[in-house]
Amino acid sequence: MIKTNFIYPEISEQDRQFGAGLTAPILRPNGDWRDFLPENEDQNVRGIESSACYVEAQQACLATLLEEKFSIPNSNFSARFNALLSGGSEGGGDPVRGAKSVKYDGLVPEKLMSWEGIDDWREYHSFSGADEEECKVKGKEWVNQWQADFKILTEKELPLETKYILLKEGLQRSPVPISVSAWYEWDGMYFKPQGLRDNHLTLAVFVDDQNRIHVRDTYSPYSKILEPNTDFEFSMWWSIKKKEVKNWSVSLCSIIKNLWQ
Repeated sequence: MIKTNFIYPEISEQDRQFGAGLTAPILRPNGDWRDFLPENEDQNVRGIESSACYVEAQQACLATLLEEKFSIPNSNFSARFNALLSGGSEGGGDPVRGAKSVKYDGLVPEKLMSWEGIDDWREYHSFSGADEEECKVKGKEWVNQWQADFKILTEKELPLETKYILLKEGLQRSPVPISVSAWYEWDGMYFKPQGLRDNHLTLAVFVDDQNRIHVRDTYSPYSKILEPNTDFEFSMWWSIKKKEVKNWSVSLCSIIKNLWQ
């Protein structure tokens, strides 16, 4: 069992409505994202636990979408940036707050807020070794370039059968950040002991014909398969599209020209 780093969100009605009308094209009819994943990344480095899975899984989701949809491979974003701005703790964080940070604060390259020189969680959860103003500016630049939206897919009270129906539908449009009880393994298969709550957010990338969820994780081994019909408490999906960049100088010239004429 790993240290808890996913906190089940206190979901308000407003959060349920957020993205309620969100639609996205079917990108992978078979729901299989395994050929588009970014490079593997650890959330525990040199024995220092970031407790940032609730951000890492969502960043990996968006990196996968960027590769599949826009042919931008292996995007590597700083989890430190969004974990800090979403109020993460040593016990993890709320994935909805993490998602809102991604949407409104943006994403920044790993190199701007990396693990270099980080000796403990407090340093990780700060702008130590980074330029705070530069990071925030770069984040806003990302927001100005990309429109990323999320939607809560399943909550813990739903029947298991309904969860799997929604999960498979969601996987046609996006990899799905999903909560799990981590990690318990038997004969190469990962299972959830009866009575345990989920304590980790990982990324579902495929559900096979045995109803086994394949995930891309931030703990080795990075590719894991859950036993058939494993229950999970929470999941969400993302969509992303590039914003139109208006050439204001050309528009202004056209307006002046029309006025002159």
